[in-house]
Amino acid sequence: MKKIVILGLIGLVVSLFVVGSYYALFRYRTFPPAADQPVETLDVLYVARDVELSERGAEDPVWRHVPSKTLALAPQVTAIPWGKASVPEVTVAAFHNGERIFFRLQWRDATENRAVGRDTFTDACAVMLPLVEEPQPNTIMMGFLEGANIWTWKAVRDAQVWGRERAASPAPAERPYTDYYYPLEEREVFPIVRESVASAVEDLIARGVGTLTPRAHQRVQGRGLWRNGTWTVLLTRALATHEAEEATLPVGKARAVAFAVWDGAKGDRGARKSITGWVRLRLWPAEVPAGAAGR
Repeated sequence: MKKIVILGLIGLVVSLFVVGSYYALFRYRTFPPAADQPVETLDVLYVARDVELSERGAEDPVWRHVPSKTLALAPQVTAIPWGKASVPEVTVAAFHNGERIFFRLQWRDATENRAVGRDTFTDACAVMLPLVEEPQPNTIMMGFLEGANIWTWKAVRDAQVWGRERAASPAPAERPYTDYYYPLEEREVFPIVRESVASAVEDLIARGVGTLTPRAHQRVQGRGLWRNGTWTVLLTRALATHEAEEATLPVGKARAVAFAVWDGAKGDRGARKSITGWVRLRLWPAEVPAGAAGR
């Protein structure tokens, strides 16, 4: 009798787990935002020029002539604390010149956080481009259930890359070493490896929870500038793709994109971030029908 009761309880627990998992993954994963909510459209016009990654580029007149979109940011639902977005909105504009695409992200942030340490976190933002044509209706963790190519700009990396440029006479880099030496080997056995930061943006790939990894070839460049309580971040990449795990940006077509922002001063890091739902990214060819953009 006891065995029957125990087996029955085990069966009940397994059944509840299966039903709960089904509803969590397939019925309610569209929160937030709901799948039936209208999808915003960001028009990416053709402009026969480019912008430099600098303060001049961030304020370039071209940004006044291309469409921009202010997107509401929602709280993530995968890490404590839940229920409140650290950053309420982000304004995004973009254009392409037939060879490269340029994004400009702007959001309000009272503090400029360019360092990491104990209880110290960096400001950051990200652009996510799914690797499938019809992604699931929710961005969740940016790459939760399907493949995604994610461009992540971090203020701490920005300081490492562009800070060197501002230094009048940068100090020579120290050569890391280890004092462990095995006499039968010609070289050090356990060398210390220091990451070489060549770009303020990490070009990442994700195919599920815990799979976020850098791509072999880093082709995304970017720079962030903070002034009067506002971050302005420029991101750029060539339109042409060379690898399967690199998001395509077809001119003349539309694709999905999502954005995220981290406020380091409020403890944002990892999964703790403010996110958008999917946005329809529409890349227009050089010849745009009159009045077509913005519809």
